[in-house]
Amino acid sequence: MKTGKEIKTNIFNDYNVIFGSVDNKNPKAVYVNISAWGEPKNDDEVNYSRAIKNINKKVRQLLYNTFDRSDNKVFLKDRTIVDLDIRESGIRYGKRSFMSCEITLFSDLEVPVNTEFMKTNLHEIINSITKKVFDSDDNFNFYKKKK
Repeated sequence: MKTGKEIKTNIFNDYNVIFGSVDNKNPKAVYVNISAWGEPKNDDEVNYSRAIKNINKKVRQLLYNTFDRSDNKVFLKDRTIVDLDIRESGIRYGKRSFMSCEITLFSDLEVPVNTEFMKTNLHEIINSITKKVFDSDDNFNFYKKKK
């Protein structure tokens, strides 16, 4: 019996975004998957291992700060999982590399992911991550497609 729900959204121009829940009847956690193709901005020698770790840290910090605010009572600030995946071995100037960022958000509220309330909250979080972390990154430009 299938109880999960997954929603693909097309409102983000440079990112493929999917969010959902494994159990939509009693959701204890919601997952968000943001994927794109990252292309280095310049041909300089860059420690991409450090650059990827910095992106991961910025995503975690942004989520923590967002959930730390008193007006956000939807998600728990100390119960988030961020899995950023960019293979540093193939990164070269002029070549796009696949980036996937999967975020798991835990909540005390058991609100289904397909409600307007949850969609609005998730869109705000995703918009904040894409604008403040990925779009403003010093090392990469992100695109929806490989070329």
